[in-house]
Amino acid sequence: MQLRYLIKAIQAALAGKAGDTAAYKAAALGSQAYGNLDQRLTALTNPLPDITLEQLQSHPSGSLGRTLAQFLTSNHIQPLTLSPATRTDLKNVPILTIRYPILHDTFHVLLGFDTSLAGELGVWSFVAAQRYSPAYERAAFIGRWVTRFLTPWQWKRLHIYEQRGRRLGAKAVCVIAQPLDIYWGMSLEEVRLRLKLPTLGSM
Repeated sequence: MQLRYLIKAIQAALAGKAGDTAAYKAAALGSQAYGNLDQRLTALTNPLPDITLEQLQSHPSGSLGRTLAQFLTSNHIQPLTLSPATRTDLKNVPILTIRYPILHDTFHVLLGFDTSLAGELGVWSFVAAQRYSPAYERAAFIGRWVTRFLTPWQWKRLHIYEQRGRRLGAKAVCVIAQPLDIYWGMSLEEVRLRLKLPTLGSM
């Protein structure tokens, strides 16, 4: 863990900068990407997109962008946008480390998982199955047991969400490497088809 980034994460949190907080926290923990994934992410036109509610809400009803805006609003979540200073400071940090936290809530929307512990486990299980980074696989493994310890009465639901996440992750294209910001205006179901994810009604 890099202490410098952890200190900056705390400073960003105190300043109310959610995007910078998430980015510095992720940089402090580190996450080395498998294979050439980081090169694929660097090649994207906009690997670290700015995400604002106004931008997302400007897209049509039923689109990925509008659905993400509704998800963020209903769960009282701020979109994670990086300040120019943070972008500069983290320019040498692997893209995956910063890109995934920025797009984490988009994964919830694409996969149909809520923000409960079971929903979070479902997303992390999906990410682990997609094999982005050893760090994410460890996070999913730890999450598997932590969630069961915290909510043992939800064991069955946790198991179902975990298995669903792994099943979807094994079948889908590499979602983190897709230009998701270009898909904001497309219908959610069209995006899911592009990513080889089943429609929400068939899950």
